[in-house]
Amino acid sequence: MFNKKNAYNEAPYAAGMNFDLEEVEPFLKHLSSSVLDSGFSQDEINTIHSEIDTMKHNEVKGFGTFDVIYKGKPTKIRIEGEVHIQEGPKGVLLKEVVLYMYSIQELVDIIDEEMLKTEEQRGI
Repeated sequence: MFNKKNAYNEAPYAAGMNFDLEEVEPFLKHLSSSVLDSGFSQDEINTIHSEIDTMKHNEVKGFGTFDVIYKGKPTKIRIEGEVHIQEGPKGVLLKEVVLYMYSIQELVDIIDEEMLKTEEQRGI
């Protein structure tokens, strides 16, 4: 018997990028409005952000698998994150998160392109 959930959790396609904490919400909103027909709800974005807030240095956590619509078809995006905390200017602790987004290859390729555009806009 084919188990869709287990097969999906082992999706071999992923896009990943480092984000400052304040960049996560705008990026997810951008994907929802420009790439996906129907994307992440504000509640889902808030939940992801809240989970990141509670994470400790080098902690890895799955934020869930989200139902989205891409090119008129229902699909899923699984999001995981890894947090790194660094000391910034004047001893201020800065939280950075590496977001990994797993889905079908075509969608992951598009997400990866959007991540590259975000890096270019930051001047990286």
